[in-house]
Amino acid sequence: MAERILVTGFGAFRDIGENPSGWLSTQLGGEVLEVSFAAVDAFLAELDEDTFDIWLMMGVHGSAERMHLETVGRNFVGAGADVRGVVAGPGAIDVSYPPALSGTLFEEGLEGENACLTVDAGAYLCNYLYFQGLARFPDKRVGFLHVPLVEVMGFEDQLDEVLRILNDMS
Repeated sequence: MAERILVTGFGAFRDIGENPSGWLSTQLGGEVLEVSFAAVDAFLAELDEDTFDIWLMMGVHGSAERMHLETVGRNFVGAGADVRGVVAGPGAIDVSYPPALSGTLFEEGLEGENACLTVDAGAYLCNYLYFQGLARFPDKRVGFLHVPLVEVMGFEDQLDEVLRILNDMS
């Protein structure tokens, strides 16, 4: 049986009018989440664990020169406001969990010229979603992929790289 892959990306926020992670998610038949704590929480509340085996989350990293395959979700959210003006931190996402959870999707060997393993998913909604996904679905393969701005790596090149990563995982 083929593994079912859930793909999510984020929509526009701050000065990013077209978030490449949202575009990629759409191209891969996934969902685009609003960059808000309420939207992420609502999505998680409705998510049925029986509908996927792998969850590939994506978000944009404004200073990345290549894709970042995140390997750690930290139990921390910073003081940045979401698109609705809500600030959820700074502080722990869930005090009943440890300071960090290891990702369950990316491993050595997936790196390439356009992708590297990293351990810092940030302190904004990308990390918030990643940590929550790891905490709620410990028996699933869950990973977060930070993609660069389109000015650094064009849409089609990003899509090619995501497809390469997905192919190399199988």
